[in-house]
Amino acid sequence: MSERDAPLVSVVIPCYNLAHFLREAIESVLTQTYPRVELVVVDDGSPDNTPDVVADYPSARCVRQGNRGVAEARNTGFRATKGEFVLFIDADDRLTPNAIQAHLRCFLEHPEAGFVVGGIEHISGDGTYRGAPHSPVLKADHYKHLREANHIANTIAVMFRRSVLEKLGGFKGYFSPAEDYEFLLRAARAFPSAHHSTVVAQYRRHTTNTSRKGVIMLQAMRRVMRSQRELVAGNPSLEAAWRKGDNYWREFFGGVTVKETYAHLRRGDVWSAARAVGALLVHVRSRLLVLPWKYRARSLAAVRQRFSGIDKIRAKRLGRSTASHEI
Repeated sequence: MSERDAPLVSVVIPCYNLAHFLREAIESVLTQTYPRVELVVVDDGSPDNTPDVVADYPSARCVRQGNRGVAEARNTGFRATKGEFVLFIDADDRLTPNAIQAHLRCFLEHPEAGFVVGGIEHISGDGTYRGAPHSPVLKADHYKHLREANHIANTIAVMFRRSVLEKLGGFKGYFSPAEDYEFLLRAARAFPSAHHSTVVAQYRRHTTNTSRKGVIMLQAMRRVMRSQRELVAGNPSLEAAWRKGDNYWREFFGGVTVKETYAHLRRGDVWSAARAVGALLVHVRSRLLVLPWKYRARSLAAVRQRFSGIDKIRAKRLGRSTASHEI
């Protein structure tokens, strides 16, 4: 196939306040081994220098909008593209050099697929390798398995046919920041998919990752799970998958929230810690009992340390007050 006959692939990068990582994301797209790539960066009202970074790359296009969140930024970017195939990556992540070629090869092998899924690696904030999560190469029952847990790991590992996004209507901001998982569930329910083992993207783990914000993720995942419940009603297999997935996400982000509570208490932020505990009681409930003990032990220790410190301060103040009265 000549380059002129090769299908156009569009890549959308939503960006908010991540200009310091954006250059790496852009270059990972522009250095693909596949020749026909269209790149659109959506500046989602960033107060940083996102447009200046994009301007350094003549083949990249920057679309600007007010801050409307990542779901709408992806939708805006998609509407600005023309490719037959579409890929979304976040501004702090990177594609591997042969990502697009590997995805298209999978599409050739599975022409019935509405989207294809590859593997990812984890990298640190400075770009060093941190390992690769286990992502099974599924052959069947994709929707059921996705209900039980997000085996796809991240949307950056997925390439969609344009027709899938057009039919499903894009991402829904109501489910943010879990809008990507909700979209994948809709896509897996409506279209066949195919998986391959090639590592196609690198997910950057750093302190500002949304997935580390347990309270926010718990609330978002509960909205996603509630939206799915009626869709599986009456199907015993899918109902069982729904229950398994519901428990999985409550435990997973429950653990994240417990660690978040611990961090708040260590900083002396009692209000944020109380908010996190409230989220645990509302969304995790009895699943708290199955969380690893190390999470609960840390938080209990932090609570004791925090309130022990308050008692010591009160004791000192009381001692000074008593001494002044004696004088």
